[in-house]
Amino acid sequence: MTSTPTRTPEQIREDIRAQGGAAHGPGRLARAEELLTEAEESGETAALAEALLHLVTARRFGTQARTTPAPVEWALRLWDEHPHAFGPTAERDLLWSLRWAAEDLIEDPDVPTGAVEEWLAMTARRYAAAGLSQRAVHIREFMAAQRFGDTERAAHALDSWRAAPRDESADCPGCELAWQGMAVARRADAAEGADDADAAEALRLWEPVLRGEHDCPSQAPFLLAASLVPLLRLGRADEARGHHVAGYPAVRDVPTERGAVAHHLEFCTRTGNEPRGLRLLAEQGAHRWQAREDPASYGDWMAAVAGLMRRLTALGHEELPVPGPPERRWTAASLLEHATNEALAVARRFDRRAQDESNRKAPLARIEAGPLAGHLPLGLGTGPLPTRTAESAAERDGDPRALLVRARALSEAGHPDALAAWAELDDAVARTGVPLDKGERAELLDHRAMELTRTDPASGAAAFTEAAGHYAGAGMPGEALACRARAVLAASFVPVPGDGPARAGAQAGAAWKAGGAHEQAGQRAEALLAEAEGLCAEAEALHAAGRAGTRHATAVLLTRARLRAGRLGEARYEGADEARDAALDAAAGALDAELDRLISFAEPDADAPAVLARIAEATETRGRLAAQCGDPAHAERLLTEAAALCHRAERPWAATGPELALARLLLENGRHTRAAEVLGAALADPARAAARDSTGLARLHSLLAEAHAAAGRPQEEAEALLHAARWWAQADGEAPGARVRLRLGGCLLGLERADEAAAVLEAALPDLFDAGDEPGTVQACVWLTQTCRSSGQLLAASRLLQRTAEAPHHWQDAHGHAVIAHLAADTLRGSGRYEAARAAYARAEELWRDLDDIHGVVRTLHARAWLIAEAGGRPAESLAFMEAAQHEIEAALRVGSGVEDEQRRLQLCLETGHTHRQTAELLAEYDHAPESSDASVTAGILAHVDLAVAAFHGCGEAGLHDATGAELRAAGLEADLGRYEEAVERLTRVRVTYPVGTPDPYGTVAERLAEAGDIELRIESALR
Repeated sequence: MTSTPTRTPEQIREDIRAQGGAAHGPGRLARAEELLTEAEESGETAALAEALLHLVTARRFGTQARTTPAPVEWALRLWDEHPHAFGPTAERDLLWSLRWAAEDLIEDPDVPTGAVEEWLAMTARRYAAAGLSQRAVHIREFMAAQRFGDTERAAHALDSWRAAPRDESADCPGCELAWQGMAVARRADAAEGADDADAAEALRLWEPVLRGEHDCPSQAPFLLAASLVPLLRLGRADEARGHHVAGYPAVRDVPTERGAVAHHLEFCTRTGNEPRGLRLLAEQGAHRWQAREDPASYGDWMAAVAGLMRRLTALGHEELPVPGPPERRWTAASLLEHATNEALAVARRFDRRAQDESNRKAPLARIEAGPLAGHLPLGLGTGPLPTRTAESAAERDGDPRALLVRARALSEAGHPDALAAWAELDDAVARTGVPLDKGERAELLDHRAMELTRTDPASGAAAFTEAAGHYAGAGMPGEALACRARAVLAASFVPVPGDGPARAGAQAGAAWKAGGAHEQAGQRAEALLAEAEGLCAEAEALHAAGRAGTRHATAVLLTRARLRAGRLGEARYEGADEARDAALDAAAGALDAELDRLISFAEPDADAPAVLARIAEATETRGRLAAQCGDPAHAERLLTEAAALCHRAERPWAATGPELALARLLLENGRHTRAAEVLGAALADPARAAARDSTGLARLHSLLAEAHAAAGRPQEEAEALLHAARWWAQADGEAPGARVRLRLGGCLLGLERADEAAAVLEAALPDLFDAGDEPGTVQACVWLTQTCRSSGQLLAASRLLQRTAEAPHHWQDAHGHAVIAHLAADTLRGSGRYEAARAAYARAEELWRDLDDIHGVVRTLHARAWLIAEAGGRPAESLAFMEAAQHEIEAALRVGSGVEDEQRRLQLCLETGHTHRQTAELLAEYDHAPESSDASVTAGILAHVDLAVAAFHGCGEAGLHDATGAELRAAGLEADLGRYEEAVERLTRVRVTYPVGTPDPYGTVAERLAEAGDIELRIESALR
C-alpha cells in the first residue's frame, strides 16, 4: 500500500493563497480544514499560522460563523510561543480576527457573560500592545451591552466608540453605520407600537451605505433587507419594494445571510405578498433550518417564518401545505407552532444569560406584527394563494339552500363573483347529496357551462345544450331559449383545425386560407349564424306571446349581433380593397341598425337592471362598430354612453369593457392624456373596488401603462405595469402576465433601476420560454445582460441564459436562439467561468454558421480570442482566432459581386477593419509595457492599426469615425514610444478628416478632436 507523499510547507501555503479567491461555503470550509491538518503535520509554524487564519475566514463567511473562537485561540497561543511565524500581514489578520471571535461569543447564548468580558478585555490589551486604537473594541462592547440588555453601558460604549480615533484597525465606515442603525432598528422592533422616529433614524444612518458613498459589500445587501420594515413604517413603500426586488437575489443563495432573508420574508408578510413569502421559503436549502451554528440568526429566521404562518392562518389557510424543515410535512398551523416555539426558545437562552427579558420582545413583536401596507405589487409574477378546499368552503357557508339563494342573487346582479358562488353550490350539493329539482339542476348546469366555456368551449356548448333541455322540462321556455343561444355562442369559440390567422400574422394567415381552414371556418360561422337566426325568430314569437321576458329575448338577439360582429372583424383582418371595404361598411351599417332596433325593443323594460345591462352591451357594440368604420367621434359618444349605462344598471364592474374600448380608441387617435384619465377614473371607481375581476384589472392597468408610455411618462408606466403584473398573475392564463413583466423589466432598465429590472426579467424569462414566446424570450435575455453590473449578477444571468439556450425546444426563430447562446457565452466569460464560456462560444458559432450569418461567426471568433487572453492563455492561440475571423471575411467577400451585394460588402469591409483593430488591441494587451516592448510586437500592433484605418476609410462615410478612432489609438502608442513625429502625423490626419463645420449630431467629432488635443499635450509635455 503506497502512502500519499507529504507536501512541502510552501506547497501548502500556495494552496491556501489559491483558496483565497474561492467562493465561501461548505466546499471552501472543508478544504480549509484539510489544509490545516496538512500544515500541522508539516511541522512548520508559519504554514500553521497561515492555515489557522485561513480557517477563521472560511468559518466566518461560510456556514459556521459562530465557530471562529477556537482557531483564533489556537492562533493566539501560536503567536505567543512563535511570534516570528507571523509576518506583518498574518499579524494584522490575527488581530483583526479577535473582533470576529468577540462577535461570535456575544451571539452565542451558551457562552457566559464572564467569558465574553474576558475576551473583550484581552482584545483591548492586545490592541493596546500593538499600538492600535480601541475603537474596534468599544464597538464590540457596545454589541455585548445591547445583547445583555444593559442600556446604560451601551450608551457609554457608543460614546467611547465615537470618540476613539480611526486607524488601520478600524472597521469600515459602512460597517459602523450599519451597526449603529441596526441598534436603533432593533429598538423600534421591540417597541410596543411602531416607532417612526427610530425607523427614520436607522434609515438616516444607513443612507450613505445604501447610496454607495461607502463601498461596503458585506453590509450593503444586508441593509437592503434591514431597511424594508423601517421604510414601510414611514410610508415609503415604493422604496421598500425596490429594496426587496433588488436585494433578495443578492442574499438568496448566501449561506451566512439567513438574517437578511428573514427580513425579506417579513416584508412579504407585511405587504400582502404571502404567496411570494411561500416562494421564498421554498427556495431555501436545509441549512436555513439548522440552529446549532448561529442561534441568533436562527431565532430571527424562525420569528419571520412564524409571522408569515400567523398571517396565513388569519386568512383562513391553516391547513395549507407549506415549505418547512425537511424532517416532516408542514401546514401553516403546524409550522406556526413550531417556528414560534423555536424563536422564543432562542430568545429565552439569551435572556437567561442576560438575566432579563429584553431579548424576547423583538421576536414576539415580529411574530404578532400586522400588515404595514395593503397589497404592494412587486412585478414578479407570483400568483394568489391556493384556493381553499371545497369542503371547508361548504362548511363555512352551511346549508346548500342558502348557497343557492346567494348564487341566484349574485347572478341576478351580474356580479363577477356569481360563477364562484355557483361552483361552491355545486361542491356543497355533491358533498351533502341535497336533491335539486329540474329548474335548479338546469341553473347549476347552466353556470357550470359558463365556467367550462372559458377553457373548453366545445364541452361548454354541450353543457349549455343539456341545461336548455332541463329548463324546457321545468317549464322555463325563456331560460331554455337563452341557454340554447349561449350554446351557439360557445360553439363559435371552438377552434377550427389550422385556425389562427389573428394570432399568427399575415404569412400564417395566407397559409391558413390556402389550406382550406378559412373556408371551413366560414361555413361553420354561416351555419351558426343561421341557427341564431332561427333562435331570434323563436325569441320574438315567445316574447310576443308573453312566454319569454325581455331579458331572455334580448340575450338571444345579442347572440346574433355578437356573431355578426365577430364575422365583420375577421373579414376586415383578411384584407382590404375598395369594393370589399364598401361591402363591409354596408354590413356594419346593417348591424348597427339591428342593434338600434334591439335597444328600442328593450327600452320599455329598461327599469330592470338586467335589461338595461343588455342595452349597455348593445351600445358598446355599436361604439366598436363606429370605431371600425372610421368614425371616432361617434364611437367615443357611444362607448361613453355604454359605460354610463352600466353604472345606471348598478353593474359598475361591467363598465370595464366599454372603458377599455374607449381608452384604446383615444390612444389610437393620439389623445394619450385623455385615455389615461378614463383608465385612471375606472381604476379609482369606489363602486366596483371589491367586485372587479383580476382580468379586468389587469387589462385596465396594462392599457394605462401604454397610455403613459405614449405620453413619455416612464415612471408612471412602470407603476401601472407593476399593478398589471400583479393582476395578470392572479388571472387565468399567464402569457399576458409574462409579457407585461417583460415590459416592466425594460421600463425599469430605462429608468436605470437595473437591479430591480434584473429581478423582474429573471422571473419573467422562464414563463416567456414555457409559453413559447420566442421574441419575448430573446428580448428578456438581451435586457437581462444589460442589467448586469457585477460578476455575481453576470454569474446569475449566465446560468439562466445557459438553461434557456440549452433547453430542449424546437426554435422557430433560429437567429434568436443564436443570440441567446452568444449572450450566455458573454455572461459566462464576464463572470470568470472561462471553461464553460469556451464551450458556449463554440456552440454559438455553430448556430451562427447554420444560419450562414458571417457577422455572428466573426463576433464569436473575436470573443474567443479575447477569452483566451483574459484566461491567461498564450498569444499565439488568441491570434489564431483573429486570423480565422479574417479568413472568414475574405472568403465571404469573394462571394457575389452584383449591385445587390454592395451593402453586404460594405458590412464585411467594416468587419475587416474591426478585426485588424481588435488584433492590434489584443497584441497591446499581451504587451503590457510598450516602452520596453519588443520592436517586432510594436511593429505588428501599428501594422494592424494601419490596416484597420485603411479598411475603415475604404467604407467611406460609414467607416469614418472608426478610422479616426484607430488612428488616435496608434498616435497614443507612438507617443508612449517617444515617436513624436509619427504621432503628430497621425493627429494631423485626424484633424484634416474633420474640417471646421463638420456635422456632429452625436458629439463624436468633438470627442475625437478632444482626444487628439490630449495626446498633443502629452507630446508637448514630454518635449519640454
